[in-house]
Amino acid sequence: MNEVQSRQVRREPPLAGQAEIRIEAIGICGTDLHIMNGQARFGPPPLPLGHELAGTVVRLGEHTRGRSVGDRVCVDPLIGCGHCRQCRTGNKHRCPDAGEIGLHYPGGWQQYLTVPAANLYKIPDCVSLEAASQAETLHCCLGGIDKLSIRLGIKATVVGDGPTGLYYVQLLKAAGARRVTLIGMQEHRLQLGRTLGADLCVNAGSDGADISSLASTQDIVIDAAGTERSLQTGIELLKPGGQLLVFGLPGNKILADMSTVVLKELTLLGSTNAPHVWPRVIEMLAGGTVQVNPLITRRFAFGRLDEALAFARDPANAAVKVIVTDLCEEARI
Repeated sequence: MNEVQSRQVRREPPLAGQAEIRIEAIGICGTDLHIMNGQARFGPPPLPLGHELAGTVVRLGEHTRGRSVGDRVCVDPLIGCGHCRQCRTGNKHRCPDAGEIGLHYPGGWQQYLTVPAANLYKIPDCVSLEAASQAETLHCCLGGIDKLSIRLGIKATVVGDGPTGLYYVQLLKAAGARRVTLIGMQEHRLQLGRTLGADLCVNAGSDGADISSLASTQDIVIDAAGTERSLQTGIELLKPGGQLLVFGLPGNKILADMSTVVLKELTLLGSTNAPHVWPRVIEMLAGGTVQVNPLITRRFAFGRLDEALAFARDPANAAVKVIVTDLCEEARI
């Protein structure tokens, strides 16, 4: 299990096409914790982690038209080669040589970070930097929603009560789903899901949990958990012709009941990044379509990053989302 150590590095001036930003809000992602626990093969030490980022532009290289020092921005961490067919058609997430800030390149667990200026999205004054740090997660979720055929009045289920599951609840309701069910394992997260729009919440970890009444009734299921059990639950709940969005990333290969998939004529869709949706995410944050603040369990000052990570890693704290910010001196609950 990896631990965090602080170190100093030289600040180099940004090159052509680059911008240096002062990192002012960082979301601690489950992927960061999986890397630290040795469960994900990204971010080899001493690479700084951190890919849920927002801050202020402080220096610009040449050829960065449209960017200005002082811009409040969020960061698209995905960097493609820029030359292959996928990159040239706007699908850099499918680039065979793509990498991500905080996973393959130095991330935002540092005060200053230089990134391609094209990866920055300006945020309006009405959006806090804390909320803007969540644009990265939201853009992944919105990309998944775009892959689904959602009609007004459908029934949908989200399996998994983590941050992405809670965002998917909100997005499904905004897209017109009539009844959204959230299935999870932690009662406090399920309660949060109710306040964010879920019509029914089921605690799959309780002894009396029963979802048999939902079998073969759902038009859409989103697997935001990424386990063999969650995948099977999705297959069981879908009606014939239903759609299953596989979003949660399993740590290992898992089995799937493909016979039922075939006999029900289900559509299985995978989803990761979605570079084209970033402007819409900013608009949704500005308009209040998706709420971020209810998911923030606790905030820590940047100088207490080690404490923030310890808090997020301790199951007893029941954290949903922990934010590290350079805008406060003390942690706030």
